[in-house]
Amino acid sequence: MPAFSIDEGVSRTLARDRARLVSNVRYKLSIELRKRAARMPGHIAIQFELAATPADPLPLDFRDLDSTGKVIEGSARGIKVNGSAAEPARSNGHILIPGKLLHRGANQIEMDFDSAIAEANRAVTRYIDSEDGSEYLYTLFVPMDASLAFPCFDQPDLKARFTLEVTLPSDWIVVSNNPPNHTIMIGGFAQRWFPETRPISTYLFAFAAGPFERLEAQSDKTPLALYVRRSMMARAKEEWPALASVMRQGMARMVTFFDQPFPFEKYDEVVLPGFAYGGMEHAGATFLNEDVVLFKSAPTINDRNRRELTMLHEMAHQWFGDLVTMRWFDDLWLKEGFAQYMAYQTQAELGDPETVWKRFYESIKPVAYQIDGTHGTTPIYQQIPNLKDAKSAYGAIVYQKAPSLLHLLAFDIGEVNFRQGVRTVLREHAYANAEWSDLIEAFSRASGKNLTPWANAWVQQRGMPQIEIAWACDSNQRISSFELSQKDALDEGHLWPIRTQILFGYADGEPVVLTAALDAAKALVPEAIGKNCPAYVFGNNEDHAYGRFLLDERSRAAITLELPRIANPFQRTLLWGAVWDSVRESRMPPLDYAELALRLLPSEKDAELAISILGHLRTTYTSYLSEPQRAAFAVRLEDLLTGQMTEASSTDLRISNFRALVAVGTTGRARGVLKDLFAGRTTIPDVPLKQRDRWNIIAALTALNDAAGPEYLTAERQRDQTEDGRKYAYVAGAGLPQPENKRKYFAEYLAPGGVPEDWVTASLPVFNYWNQTALTLGYVKPALDALPQMKRERKIFFVLNWLDSFVENQDSPEALKAVDDFLAGTSADPDLRLKILEARDELARTVRIRSLTVAAQ
Repeated sequence: MPAFSIDEGVSRTLARDRARLVSNVRYKLSIELRKRAARMPGHIAIQFELAATPADPLPLDFRDLDSTGKVIEGSARGIKVNGSAAEPARSNGHILIPGKLLHRGANQIEMDFDSAIAEANRAVTRYIDSEDGSEYLYTLFVPMDASLAFPCFDQPDLKARFTLEVTLPSDWIVVSNNPPNHTIMIGGFAQRWFPETRPISTYLFAFAAGPFERLEAQSDKTPLALYVRRSMMARAKEEWPALASVMRQGMARMVTFFDQPFPFEKYDEVVLPGFAYGGMEHAGATFLNEDVVLFKSAPTINDRNRRELTMLHEMAHQWFGDLVTMRWFDDLWLKEGFAQYMAYQTQAELGDPETVWKRFYESIKPVAYQIDGTHGTTPIYQQIPNLKDAKSAYGAIVYQKAPSLLHLLAFDIGEVNFRQGVRTVLREHAYANAEWSDLIEAFSRASGKNLTPWANAWVQQRGMPQIEIAWACDSNQRISSFELSQKDALDEGHLWPIRTQILFGYADGEPVVLTAALDAAKALVPEAIGKNCPAYVFGNNEDHAYGRFLLDERSRAAITLELPRIANPFQRTLLWGAVWDSVRESRMPPLDYAELALRLLPSEKDAELAISILGHLRTTYTSYLSEPQRAAFAVRLEDLLTGQMTEASSTDLRISNFRALVAVGTTGRARGVLKDLFAGRTTIPDVPLKQRDRWNIIAALTALNDAAGPEYLTAERQRDQTEDGRKYAYVAGAGLPQPENKRKYFAEYLAPGGVPEDWVTASLPVFNYWNQTALTLGYVKPALDALPQMKRERKIFFVLNWLDSFVENQDSPEALKAVDDFLAGTSADPDLRLKILEARDELARTVRIRSLTVAAQ
């Protein structure tokens, strides 16, 4: 065997070489947690077996970060290898265990260590609750940050059994993957022991500690509990009936769907403030973002659905991600895409399937299509040469495109065969690892079809098809020709196998649906010939296919007339989406869409669809309309939102129109409405303004340079002394349209270990407010220059948020030129280059649409 790779991070070469040699790993971990401590001391014994005696040093991963985020060697001492003291060399975050001290068969390495605890940018994070001074600690190790906390083989395919002992303040509790089985009290401290886990990957090991309070849910077999910080217990109790219902029902449905009992000893959900993601699926102990679970503003149906879907997504991971784990992060979609699909699948089994799959389309497909239409897109299967680059695999491809294709596959092979394939993978790879080929092979066995060609096209090719329909009718009003065609949306020459349902819509009759297939560039549909001539045709009824299905001009014109008369909410939603695609593809003037939305929104009773239309209307208004069009349209739009805010038929619609008014209101009259709401002079029926709503109003008024903005900001900062208050005061301040303020904030964004990451993330859209593009244009290049630092120091998703704000929020040719100049003059690493191209394509789309809008005036 060649010498092990000791590059920074964990390279795939190192991982493969270690996996061939190392097996049956056990970690016996003892740690000490003290209040306000900057370091976490510990001791670890690592037991493992070797297939052969290594000729070269065996790398063990353990690293630390300096104040700038640069990797330095971790603090380990008293190292013993099979009982012999050792002082191994260290390099690039690895402890190089001498091969001469190891042997074939059982081995043990043990050592003392300590690792960092901090409020930002560390694997063990501290949160201080400003409401009662309580301290909370929690871990986040994905994708390879377990080795920032303790020495380990930090790769997903070296699953291990963990035993944990924790010494901590006696008034704290600690939650980990297993329930504790023994506790003793020593003075002001407690020692708690957690028994050995089932085999799990290092990134799935976790603990959270602090004065949490606990709520329990009844379950037939698996103990269920929710943990929240002490100051949020009253709010958690209000939400607990709904949360407990999701946990109980979700668990029951997934046990049935997977035909597997829950794979761990218990299932806890730990609600954490400032958590970097919506949730994280540690085995037996999911961590959830507090803002997702305990609403800080008046919730809409979308907020409630998002919470439920997040909870179900993380629960699904317990089987697909934790029980069976991807072998390497290039198969990230196996766990994330599948968990996302299963969240909706479970919702569909618990409720109305058509409503749920309509929601799936609204929430999933547009985001997937948006990235797949850019030159920054990637295949679902992504080559990840080193786990230090794995953060970049996270995004719409795995969270939106992958579940879309699983939905497509279930339609192609049938729900029964799909479910059987999933059960096969879970049964054959339990407590081990799998690759995408294992999943496709299981689906092939279940369906009796060779799905490898299908997978090669959809999993290994990047991009998506753009599908169009050419049709004509004869003098007898019968269809005389009908042809489907596809082309690669990126013009890279790819083709995909497509199976879809075509909708024929009639102004005076029921719609007709026809199934069709398209494997080549073009295909005739002979079954359509002779049917009554429709008013319009749409190529993806019920959303079973994947691709950009564009309307022909005749169909688009008819649909804009027929939308109010289309009773089926799912069909109406799909057709609204197709009309929006016409805007984004420059086939429909954005002002026409704005007028259509203005005309039809007051009568739209489907709250989820209305929210979607409002979102597109907001984009149209802030990004696509010319300045004269926006000025002429502003009052009418604000009148609509103000009226619907108080008169709409449901609280969901009233809340959504209020939020839209906060986002786009600019005139003195609109700002006056917001001030009256803030002061309590007016109210929204059945919608009490929460503190987060007040902060959002302040942020909008500040960004609009309204004199009341800074005044409200100063007063509210003094009034709201909570941790949330401090955070959202910071967020609102980012919008102050003064050059010196922007310079101050940007410097803070780049300062290592300064402002908490969730504060920065929340403030980025306010810093880059839609009406301040001229002021923030000068930050495009500095933001691009800072990308390597952001990638190195920040968590998953941060780089995408950074680019969305600094690039996609721009709207001018000058901004586009700045991005193009950067790409031409800088050798950004390939991963960051793709992320820049993704944001650049969206900026280019905005510039193109606006230029066509101006030219048409």
